[in-house]
Amino acid sequence: MNKKELEKRLQELGLYSSYFQRKELKPLAQMMKEGEQLNCILTGIFEGNRSMLAVTDRRLLIIFSGALGSGEFKVIKREAVTEHWFHRKLLFSEAGFATAEQRFVFANTQGGIEKMYEWAMAQPLPEKAAGP
Repeated sequence: MNKKELEKRLQELGLYSSYFQRKELKPLAQMMKEGEQLNCILTGIFEGNRSMLAVTDRRLLIIFSGALGSGEFKVIKREAVTEHWFHRKLLFSEAGFATAEQRFVFANTQGGIEKMYEWAMAQPLPEKAAGP
């Protein structure tokens, strides 16, 4: 996926004005696979660092872009997720999910993204194409 396609999808989701200047969008566009659909983006504190969580129809992408531009990322397949949650508070909302091995918690996230996050996590996984 290129950055223009990503920006178009952010506009469709109503998230463009909140995220169009985020430096994490460039690596996100590079990490998205052809045909993969972005369903939600949020930012928060993950493992002590400001990070972005992108929920696609296939994967969860965690992107940390360091102050010096050295970006790190983690990729989790959606089928590996065993639970997800969103705790909305007036200030300091929290979003998260768990796999059999680890819990992923994003503190200080945007409370207004709760419905989109819940919707994105509830979307069915795409059917795998039958191969030879």
